Amino acid sequence: MSKQEKLLIIVESPSKTKTIAKYVDNASVIASIGHFKDLPKKEMGIEIENDFAMKIESMPDKKKFLTQLKKEVKLADRILIATDPDREGEAIAADIASEITGDIERVEFTEITKKAVLDAVQNSREINYDLVDAQRARRAIDRIVGFTFSPVLWRTLRSLKNKGLSAGRVQSVALKLLVDREKLRNKFIENKFYSIEAHLTEEKSSDIFKASLIKYDGVLVAKSDDFGKFEIGLKKDNVIQVDKSLADKIKKECEANNWIVDNIESKPTSSSPAPPFTTSTLQQDASRRFGFSPKRTMVVAQKLYEQGCITYMRTDSTNLSNEALRATKEFISKNFKEDFLSEKTNIYKNKVANSQEAHEAIRPAGTKFKSVSEVKKIGPDEAKLYELILNRTVASQMKPAQYIRTNVEISNGKSLFKASGNVTVFKGYTAAYEQALTRKDKIASDSLPKIDNQSKILCNNVTSDEKSTSPPRRFSEAMLVKEMEVRGIGRPSTYSSIIEKLSQKEYVSKKNKILIPTFVGIAVSQLLDNHYRALFNEQFTADMESRLDAVSRSENSYLEVLKEFYYGNGDYKGVSKLLEEEVDIAKACTVNVEDNLEIRIGKFGPYVQKDGNNITIPEDLFFGELNKAKLDELDSMQKEDNVIGKFTNGENILLKVGRYGPYVELESSKKKKISPQKHRCGKFNRNSCYRLAKHA
Repeated sequence: MSKQEKLLIIVESPSKTKTIAKYVDNASVIASIGHFKDLPKKEMGIEIENDFAMKIESMPDKKKFLTQLKKEVKLADRILIATDPDREGEAIAADIASEITGDIERVEFTEITKKAVLDAVQNSREINYDLVDAQRARRAIDRIVGFTFSPVLWRTLRSLKNKGLSAGRVQSVALKLLVDREKLRNKFIENKFYSIEAHLTEEKSSDIFKASLIKYDGVLVAKSDDFGKFEIGLKKDNVIQVDKSLADKIKKECEANNWIVDNIESKPTSSSPAPPFTTSTLQQDASRRFGFSPKRTMVVAQKLYEQGCITYMRTDSTNLSNEALRATKEFISKNFKEDFLSEKTNIYKNKVANSQEAHEAIRPAGTKFKSVSEVKKIGPDEAKLYELILNRTVASQMKPAQYIRTNVEISNGKSLFKASGNVTVFKGYTAAYEQALTRKDKIASDSLPKIDNQSKILCNNVTSDEKSTSPPRRFSEAMLVKEMEVRGIGRPSTYSSIIEKLSQKEYVSKKNKILIPTFVGIAVSQLLDNHYRALFNEQFTADMESRLDAVSRSENSYLEVLKEFYYGNGDYKGVSKLLEEEVDIAKACTVNVEDNLEIRIGKFGPYVQKDGNNITIPEDLFFGELNKAKLDELDSMQKEDNVIGKFTNGENILLKVGRYGPYVELESSKKKKISPQKHRCGKFNRNSCYRLAKHA
C-alpha cells in the first residue's frame, strides 16, 4: 500500500471509526450507522406481480451520510467497504456500492485489532451478491408476512388492545412455543408426596452428611419424576408413594433401629469443558449469571467488539481460529500449570439446527488476550461479560476435571438411605472459572467423611418434607433463546429483537425474566394457528432458514424461494391461498378449561360465562394458573357480598375482585373502593383489608 494512497473505509458503527483510523495510515473512516436504505415504511414496497421487485429507497434521516459519502469518494484512491461480516452487512455494502461510480472493494474482519484490520485491507474481495440475495429474500418474506397478516389481526382482534397487533414469520412461531407451554400448565394436576432425609455422622468424624430415603421394605420410594404431569397418582406400580402417615411411621422406626452401612461404591468420573460461546449460549449464560436480558447482552457485546476486546458477537459457530488457539494455549501456560492444557486441540461439533460455520466463536480478540482489569475501564457490565467470554474460551482448551464419585447405602430397619459425594482429584478446566466465582456462586463441598463397612453411623435427626410435583416450566428469556436455536427458528442476530417485540406488543408479560403469554397473545397465536398453520409453524420456519442458507451458497434462486413462499408448492398452499380463508374470531378468542368451561377474551379482558354471569379474570392471573377451583373462587368473590369486617362507623367492608385484581369497598358507598396494589399492607387478610378500607 503506497503511503500516498488515500483510503476511504466505510463501516457501520461510528464507534469503530476512531479505532480503525488509528490503525490505517492515510485513511478516512466514515460510518453508515447501520442500514441507510430500506423498504418504505408506509407501504409494502414489493411488486409481487413484477418478480417481487423491491422498492429500496434511502432513509430520510440518512441524507447526511450520503452527502458525506459522495464528498469522501471524490478524495479517495481506494474505496473499502468494511460493514459487518454477515448478511446484513453484505446488503449494506451492496447499497453503498450502488451509490458509488468506480471500483469498490469489500473487506471484512471479525475483530477490531490492528493486525485484523491491516490484513483485511491487504486482502479485499468483491461483494458477495449471493449473501445479499439471501438477506433481501428474508427481508421480502418478512415484509410480505407483516403487510398481509397483520391487517388480518387488525380487522379481527382490534378490540382487544390499543397497541398495534402484528404477525411475524419468526415472532409468531416463538409466541406459539410460549402459548403451548402455558396450555400444558393449565392441564397440569398436582401430586403431593413426602421425602425423608437423615442427618448422619460417622462416629470418628464430626462432619454431618445427609442421606435420602430411596427404598422402603424393598420398594423404591417415589420421586417427583415418578408422577404424571396430567393425572393423579404414580406412572408405574413398582414404586411406593410416601404420605404423611407413612412418613411419621418411618421416622419412628428410624429412632428405634440401628444404622448399618450396606454398600459403598466409588468410581472415577469426569466433567468436560463446554464449547466457546455462540450468540445463543452467551445470551443464556449472561442471563443465568448476571440477569442480563438478551438485548442487554448484545448491547454490551457490541461495545466490546467495537472496542477491539472480542470477536464478532453474531455467530453460531463454536470454532476457534489458529490464532485464537495459539493465544489460548499461551494464556493457559502462563496462568496455570502445564498439565492443565489439553494434550490435543479440543474441537466442538455444533449440534444446532441450520448452523452457519463461517465465523469464529465469540472469544477475546487479538493474538494476546486483554486482562479483565483493562476492560474495566470501558465499564462494569463490559468487564463482567468479557470475563465470562475469556473464561469460557480458555476453559474450552483445558483438560477435563476428574472426580471420585462415592455412593453409600445405609439401612435402618425396612428403610434404605443413600448418601453421595464427590472428591476432586484434578480441577482441570474448572480452574479457569475459580477466580470469577463470587461467594454466592461457590458451592459447599459435597464430599463425604471417610466411611467403610465397619463404620458406626450416628443419627442427629430425621426430617420429612411434603413436596409437590411441578408443572411444565415456563420459558425464561434464556430458555426461549435456547429452544429457538435448537429448533432452527430465527438466527443469532434476531433472538433478542424477537423477545423484545413480544414484550412491546404485550403478547407476553415478563416477570423475573420469565415470559408468560397474555390472553391477547393467546388469541393472536390461536388465530394464526387455526387458519395459517401452514405458514406459522416451526418446521416451515426452520425449512425457510435452510432455503435462505441455500440462496447464500448459490444453491438456490431467491426468486424461486419467494415464488414458492407466496404462490405455494405441493402441500403448502402459499400466502395467496391462505389469505382467502375466512377467520373464526370467536374460536380464536376462546380457550378451553376443564369441565367444558371456556375463557373468552373480550374488549375488557378475559372472562368466563357461568350460570348467566360473567366471571372477570384479573390482569395478574394467567391462563396456566386457572382451573375450575380457581374460577369458582373468583365467581364466589364477585357475585356475593364477601363481608370481611366492620368499618369504624359500623358499615360492612366488602372484598371484591375485578379486572385489575382484588379490592375492598364500603357497603353503603360502592364508589369508595381501593386496591391492595395501591397500598402495600402485607398479606391480603381481614386486618389488611380493614386498613385498606380506612383509605377509602
